Amino acid sequence: MADGSIVYGSLPFKEQIAFFRAKRNVLTERWTDLWQEQHDFGFMVAGANRIDLLVDLRAAIDRAIADGTGLPAFRRDFDKIVAKYGWQYTGGRNWRTRVIYETNLRTSYAAGRYVQLQKLKRVMPYWRYRHSDAVMHPRPLHLSWNNLVLLADDPWWTTHFCPNGWGCQCTIEALDARGLKRMGKSGPDQAPPDDMQEVIVGKRGPHPFTVTTPAGVDPGFGYTPGRAAFEQLTQGTLTKAARLPAALGAGALQPVMDMPRAQAAIDTAYSALKAAVKAEQLAEAAVMIGALDPVIVRALQALGVTPAVAPIAAGDAALTAASSPALPTALRNASAVLFDRQTGNLLFVSKGTVSIVRLGEDADALNTYAGSETANLADLRARLLAGDLQLVKGKL
Repeated sequence: MADGSIVYGSLPFKEQIAFFRAKRNVLTERWTDLWQEQHDFGFMVAGANRIDLLVDLRAAIDRAIADGTGLPAFRRDFDKIVAKYGWQYTGGRNWRTRVIYETNLRTSYAAGRYVQLQKLKRVMPYWRYRHSDAVMHPRPLHLSWNNLVLLADDPWWTTHFCPNGWGCQCTIEALDARGLKRMGKSGPDQAPPDDMQEVIVGKRGPHPFTVTTPAGVDPGFGYTPGRAAFEQLTQGTLTKAARLPAALGAGALQPVMDMPRAQAAIDTAYSALKAAVKAEQLAEAAVMIGALDPVIVRALQALGVTPAVAPIAAGDAALTAASSPALPTALRNASAVLFDRQTGNLLFVSKGTVSIVRLGEDADALNTYAGSETANLADLRARLLAGDLQLVKGKL
């Protein structure tokens, strides 16, 4: 466009707006004062260290995002704000306004897009990297990634989700199997090597430091905008619910657990942990993968069993390459939930698999995933008739 604004800037959407408005204002001196995922939670303008100045700058960005007013309108607002406060910013006016405007617009757009892609992941499990033809001077690596297709849960996206640098206009597109076939691909591609580089940032400031970033990705852009906020929203809610008695926690969580956005966040956090376990990249980590619902809690109480809390966690010790890639979904959509009187565990039966959940024994202990096994329905029914198992929800 002639004014330099980006096309999608005039088409804001609710996920983008919600992401931006959830941020907290953070006073800063330098652009490195917030780093990568920290931008999911904080709004900053480098050098804007007065709260009234920052609030007005934020309001101008909010109008640009929510109303799609474009770069020229933001520049007019910017000039008024600078005159009002006498702000002595660094850099030329046109360059500085473009950096503030486009960086906030692109990262909030990417964060909103990430939420949308998560909602589509079950029916469109592939992500395609798209390089913009509008870029006059393409980055060679960004151009080489054009039409790269990987599974949505491929770890490569963690550090290469767009934008991947200042002024980057690359985007991510969701694909289903038919879309993959139309591209002439029978399956996803192999992720390119990260080729990590050490770069010194903040050279002009008093405290430069060294960071590691993938080749082709500008320092500070090697993360997925919106992912930390997206995952923290549901993980934080489940963690807080773990402080409540099971009945209260189950009741409070039920409407949350029914939300597609929350389900997608749980699925993503679980997939990330499972991928890390497979790659042997961590130890003693855990994520929340679900919760006992009110029906299950009431049925257990009727049996004289009172679970301590509602949330269910999965730790890396219980996850293996053979464990279900869709464990949270299996818990949510179980056709039957059984209480094993011999072990005190819950058995979630879903599509030929039994997922075992060990109930927490005291107020400080979460319910935890203990492993999976093939469902033998005949054996389960026999144990049910014998009284070894008790049906607490659904049917076999």
